Amino acid sequence: MTFWALLFLVLFLSALVAYLGDKVAKWAGKRHYRLFGLRPRQTATLVAVFTGVGIALLSYLGFLLVFRDAREVILQAEAIRAERDRLKEQRAALEAEAARALAEVNALRGERGALLQALERVEGLREAASRELAALREEVARLEARGKALEEALRAREAEVRAKEEALRALEARLREAEAELAQARKEREALLGERERLEADLVALQGRVLDLRRSREVLEEEASRLREALARVRQELAEEERRVQGLLVQARVLEGQKGQLAEGLARLSQGLYLGEVRLGPEDGPVALEEAARRRALLLGFKGVRLLGGAKGPGLAVLEGAGYEDGVLLVRARFYPEKRLWPAGEVLASATFLNTGEPRARAVLLEVGERVRKRLLEEGVPPEYARFPTETDLAQGLLLLRGRSGVVRVGVEALREVWTVEPPLLAFRLLGGPPGPEVPVPTREVR
Repeated sequence: MTFWALLFLVLFLSALVAYLGDKVAKWAGKRHYRLFGLRPRQTATLVAVFTGVGIALLSYLGFLLVFRDAREVILQAEAIRAERDRLKEQRAALEAEAARALAEVNALRGERGALLQALERVEGLREAASRELAALREEVARLEARGKALEEALRAREAEVRAKEEALRALEARLREAEAELAQARKEREALLGERERLEADLVALQGRVLDLRRSREVLEEEASRLREALARVRQELAEEERRVQGLLVQARVLEGQKGQLAEGLARLSQGLYLGEVRLGPEDGPVALEEAARRRALLLGFKGVRLLGGAKGPGLAVLEGAGYEDGVLLVRARFYPEKRLWPAGEVLASATFLNTGEPRARAVLLEVGERVRKRLLEEGVPPEYARFPTETDLAQGLLLLRGRSGVVRVGVEALREVWTVEPPLLAFRLLGGPPGPEVPVPTREVR
């Protein structure tokens, strides 16, 4: 039966039922029947109402008996909708698990970046630790490679999740189509509720419609089967995703262990780390010393410092690392009291020798410089300041002796007052005066 034929049949049956109801009401009114003590007109109206209700009830019972397949289709649609809700819940759980894994990876990446910055700053200050820093750089490169692999895995997972979301949207679209068909079927059912008598007379004609509905049910069953297969595939993919997430969590734990190893390497490198000198005035004490150490440690990327011991000015404090604990640098201070050692023009050491060439002159200058350095250390000058002679000082001394043959006397002179709390300003000078014990030959003053 075509759509237009069915529509015409529904309209015809509706008109017929209305006509029969009116005739029954008029028949009851003409005979002046009284029910429940009502007037004949009201009785006729009541009879018409009861007649319509009876026809509608019988039509509804006939629809339930004839269209048994429609009920099965409705029950299958409800099962599909429940399965769709379960898929949405599983997808939300997976998205939450992925968000937690991504947050842990980002936190590890931030900690790794902070450690890398601290190692890079320590590298410029500790030439002696170059080999360990090279090993750490290789370790950081491996960590970055692993981080990139994790990011690629996460991007692949996100792509797979988006693909699953598209599949779910397609399933939802199919479900909406099925719901539309069910709504159409409900409308047809509501239109046929009042048509029991005519449906019984035209049962043979409606068998074709029943066959069409059966074919529709078969189509829906096939679609539901395909949906179940797709659901099974989605569940399998979700299980694989869970296994991948577990792998990512294992990699995150490995990164945590590597972070601990980096912290241990940083603790080793912090031993003896040079942080510079601090001049302490008469009123300065451990508080000012700790503040200066904190500022310099922050510049190197440390979270804070803990000063081991203290000192009271006036004097010079040399700060150096003594260890690393929980992001805090342990600092030890070598204190040198402020003291005036020699005035300007003081000769700290000298030597008289027979100048036979540059090699002999270099050896003598180095020996005199070594005596000066030992004397500075004995008088309390920090080793950082007792670095004489430098290559520049040695070159100047050789320049003084160039072109001078025979017996000469050379010494190291203070160009300004020498204090324990500041770098001394020294230079080689040619000296006159009596000869030394090295060469017993008279010398003359050199201008």
